[in-house]
Amino acid sequence: MKIAFGVFDWGLGHATRSTPLINGLVKQGHEVHIISTGRALIILKNNFKDSCKYHDLPSIFPPYSKMPFQVSFVLNASKMIKTLKEARKQSKELIEKEKFDIVISDARYDVYDTPNNSFIIKHQVRFKAPPIMQNLLEKFLANQVKHYKYVLVPDFPGEENLSGCLSHNLKHVPKEKIKYLGIISHIKKIKINQDIDYFISLSGPEPGRTQLEKKILAQLPDLKGKIVIAGGNPECATKQYKENIEFHSFLNSKEQENIMNRAKFIITRSGYTTIMELAELDKTQTLLIPTSGQTEQEYLGDYYEKKGYFHHTSLFKLNLKKDIEKCKSFKGFNPPWKTEQSIKNFINIINQPIVG
Repeated sequence: MKIAFGVFDWGLGHATRSTPLINGLVKQGHEVHIISTGRALIILKNNFKDSCKYHDLPSIFPPYSKMPFQVSFVLNASKMIKTLKEARKQSKELIEKEKFDIVISDARYDVYDTPNNSFIIKHQVRFKAPPIMQNLLEKFLANQVKHYKYVLVPDFPGEENLSGCLSHNLKHVPKEKIKYLGIISHIKKIKINQDIDYFISLSGPEPGRTQLEKKILAQLPDLKGKIVIAGGNPECATKQYKENIEFHSFLNSKEQENIMNRAKFIITRSGYTTIMELAELDKTQTLLIPTSGQTEQEYLGDYYEKKGYFHHTSLFKLNLKKDIEKCKSFKGFNPPWKTEQSIKNFINIINQPIVG
């Protein structure tokens, strides 16, 4: 089939989690056209090269600034709606021109064709927001997913799950529209010596990413052993070494897989893609630092703390030495199945005959 695959570009998580799904489609012999922009598109081009075709189409305006996320979200709401309409216009023109058999979107609400042949990948089918906005945003999401046949959730349907209320016990989206795939990770568990004491991932939108970097670097003298840091910038690929610290501006998939498997302890954001990677690798010793003001990450940090999966702390309360000690009592997450089975679940859904 000829398939359009839209990938959201806020951060790198959507690009990395889409990679094994796109790879599964390519291996099946489908012609895959990737729709994305920015750093996400750079990563996908580097991964798939001539195996796919690419369309650089703008996405929705990101409401990130030095203000709290909720305030910035409200102030930029009109601009976000306007850019979503503009993105939809361009995506619709491309989809009508190319006449795709299937349209898949990883969280890009502008990428869809008809409800019979369109699918959206989402782990956040319910927004976490202040009570005054919560119900309104839930209804907005429910209105958006009506364009798709199914919402494909990278999580598990049972009580032991990773997304909590973000994709379970929903009010406004019909149960029959939800299909749980299982976790999706672009990195795999490998047998290798754990010779890295700490792996630190500095990811997320600015200015939060730089704020995290400054805070972490100031406390590094408190850590002993070999330390590897990833800066999260795919636009350059530099390496620096200083005594026991190895700094990479960016890690490709293979490098990240190698280093995360070798790491005894991981310090990272509580982004959902990262959490799925930790589950895939059976990592337990992990400190999560949610992006300040990003309600989804803050909710997930609280949720994992209560479930006993992972310890989390805010950027402003971060004390590496004390927080690392607290992490020793957490158990991690034991998934019912892993990425290999999740990809099979995804392919089976996509390959179903289109009715109507």
